[in-house]
Amino acid sequence: MRLGEKHFTNQGYLVTIVEYFNSRSCSIKFEDGTILQNKLYGDVKNGNIKHLLHPTVCNVGYLGYGMYRAYEKSKLTKCYTIWHSMILRCFSKKYNKKHSSYQKVSVEVEWYNFQNFAEWYYENYNPEIMDDWHLDKDILIKGNKIYSPETCCFVPQEINKLFVKMYGLKRTLPVGVSVDKNKFVARLSKYRVEHILGYFNTPEEAFQVYKTAKEQYIKEVADKWKDQITKQIYNALINYKVEIDD
Repeated sequence: MRLGEKHFTNQGYLVTIVEYFNSRSCSIKFEDGTILQNKLYGDVKNGNIKHLLHPTVCNVGYLGYGMYRAYEKSKLTKCYTIWHSMILRCFSKKYNKKHSSYQKVSVEVEWYNFQNFAEWYYENYNPEIMDDWHLDKDILIKGNKIYSPETCCFVPQEINKLFVKMYGLKRTLPVGVSVDKNKFVARLSKYRVEHILGYFNTPEEAFQVYKTAKEQYIKEVADKWKDQITKQIYNALINYKVEIDD
């Protein structure tokens, strides 16, 4: 007698009971054709059924249907945490207000679905050596603003920090250049120690010295991690060019 019953979920979706075995097992169908099996009738009646294509993270990201789970043993998985943070950085108005560098950054539509991101994640993440590595979007393609399977990679923190930029400050001098006692100073932070590379009469001269030193430093770090990073990442680092407006 319950076949054909229609109920609204708490997410606002209309579902229809298409199979009913007993109060502990029935199948329902969403209007988009999605069918869920083995659901409690009480949950269906009370609206406690979740459509996994419903955006729950910043009104964009959704869990999706598939083998990958957000939780394991009542704890969020590392994969889900990274995906959730990625969506948050790009689509949270509150986060963007505090971190202006992400105001124009986005995520490839296919990665709105956690299942698609998780598939890429488990193909590219090695927990034995990448425990504290970072998801990066713009080392392979300098200046890239989109998180996607083609543009992203995992890199050690030391590599990722090579390219950290200071946003929100009005800068009138080239990157790596400051003023001290009417001279232009080239400075480079290397292995967590700041080095003064010299004093110059023009900002352009100071930048050229900084550029040479920074590119050499990037190559040194690339060689340090050569055996653990991919060839694609290594080549991107070796060929990286520092620009005056970086």
